[in-house]
Amino acid sequence: MAMDASRTDKIAALRRTALFSSLTDDLLHKIASYAVVRQLGRGQVLFSEHEEASALYVVARGEIRSIRQSADGREQVLSTEKAGAVLAAAPIFNGGKFYSTAIADAASEVLCIGKKDMHELCRQHAEVLWNLAKLLAHMLRHYAELIEMLALRNVEQRVAQYLLTIAQERGVRVGDGCVLELTLTRPEIASRLGSAREVVSRALTHLQQSELIEMQGRRLLNVPNLQALETFAGTEHWMEET
Repeated sequence: MAMDASRTDKIAALRRTALFSSLTDDLLHKIASYAVVRQLGRGQVLFSEHEEASALYVVARGEIRSIRQSADGREQVLSTEKAGAVLAAAPIFNGGKFYSTAIADAASEVLCIGKKDMHELCRQHAEVLWNLAKLLAHMLRHYAELIEMLALRNVEQRVAQYLLTIAQERGVRVGDGCVLELTLTRPEIASRLGSAREVVSRALTHLQQSELIEMQGRRLLNVPNLQALETFAGTEHWMEET
């Protein structure tokens, strides 16, 4: 009975992903039989950019942060993934090492599907390969947008875009504006934006002086006019793309 419950949990996790959600029950049971469950504590590394890519990972619970680190230890966050996300889809087919380091930001549960098993699934089931192609296209777009943000926008614009993203995800609309909470520290925000804590703090101060935001303590923040902040950030039609 315990084994059946475990298999059911795996299938539920697989169904939450764009890669596996459209597959038949029989195929999901087959994939679940390949998957090994791994539990991670906060701060624990799932895989490192210095390791050979050996598996594809499905986030079943928790939150996983994907980062790259420079030689001097500076960190750039590539993405933060929650339940339903798929990690390491590209390197297990491209060969070589993982492209990034994945770290649990909270207690997490991850399904690990070995590289050989994934290769076999793609050879035998065209629908898996097609879903994988769509997933990789989505990832390509994400990284293109990240490169654009880092290369073409100054830090104040990056901070403004970050605030717009939070507003879109969990902000509370108030008229033309929005109230939101900053759950990350200044160093954590800086890591996501490819900057430093002091620079992010100065950018928030400048946005406040420009009356684009109103800080209420360290975490609570009011955006009086979302359209004005969107214009400053150079982000077009973000509210229509929910």
